[in-house]
Amino acid sequence: MSENRNDLLENKKNEIVSIIERTSREFGEEGISAKDIMQFFLENGGLLITPPQQEPLRVHMITIDSLNNFNKGESIKPGNIKLNIRRLIEHMPDITSATVGITMDIPILKVCAALNIWKMLRDVMTVKITKVQAIMLISLWVNCDQQHRITLEQGFDCFKSLYEQIEISECTWEQYINLINYLEKIDSLKLKNNGIWLCEWVSKKYIS
Repeated sequence: MSENRNDLLENKKNEIVSIIERTSREFGEEGISAKDIMQFFLENGGLLITPPQQEPLRVHMITIDSLNNFNKGESIKPGNIKLNIRRLIEHMPDITSATVGITMDIPILKVCAALNIWKMLRDVMTVKITKVQAIMLISLWVNCDQQHRITLEQGFDCFKSLYEQIEISECTWEQYINLINYLEKIDSLKLKNNGIWLCEWVSKKYIS
């Protein structure tokens, strides 16, 4: 049977804690507990981490020809880090109060809080999320229906409104479609006949 490499899992958790600590310092919030924030992510389903697995040792037949290339039979199956975008957005007020302690009555502050969360976690994700891509994802998730769907036209109106509040500049339909196409490539969403379907998870495989 395969053995879970919990040591590698703990290493990855420590890496995430370090990212949160570094991000907190950048935002002038050095008095928070990075471990508590990570635990909050884990307990509320915003972040899921599974340990890599190591196959049990196998016995190999050794010959003169293969001696120099002898394989011990060990292999590490990649563990996974999964980020649940919708859960992060749903728990945004709680996460924000734990990280930056700002009043959550102002919508624009909620967006800034979400961007801070992305900044915390982006270094452990294979997919790099830019500020504009984060604005796009937030605007779509906040306005989608119960089936996690939204039409292209509705999505554009929501994105345009939020983008222009934050960036204080106009966005075009072409810019919007380019962002949609990129997010589809990284499996953050899928384009369907009836519009956009938002996927729950963005995932990364890791070994160590």
